[in-house]
Amino acid sequence: MKLGVLITDRVFGGMVVPILKAALGRGDEVSVFLMDDGCFMAADEEFMKAAGRGGIKVSMCDLNRGQRNLELPGGIQAGSQYDNIAMVRWCDRLLVF
Repeated sequence: MKLGVLITDRVFGGMVVPILKAALGRGDEVSVFLMDDGCFMAADEEFMKAAGRGGIKVSMCDLNRGQRNLELPGGIQAGSQYDNIAMVRWCDRLLVF
């Protein structure tokens, strides 16, 4: 299955990380898009560890990143709302946090 995950706030980190790990364990393809305060997930150690395991593509809204004065960490692609909608069209299932 192709799983898309849209994260809009860092408060959802505790829910998202176990889902990502479970999806990878099942052999699912996973794509994550970070926007709004979800961009702060790039500073979450557990999220970055899960994202760095392979099998997860992570993009971040570059406009939202700049508004929050965040650096783009390695392993995360700078993106736009075009990348968000591309993920939505690509995935079989979409989770929005």
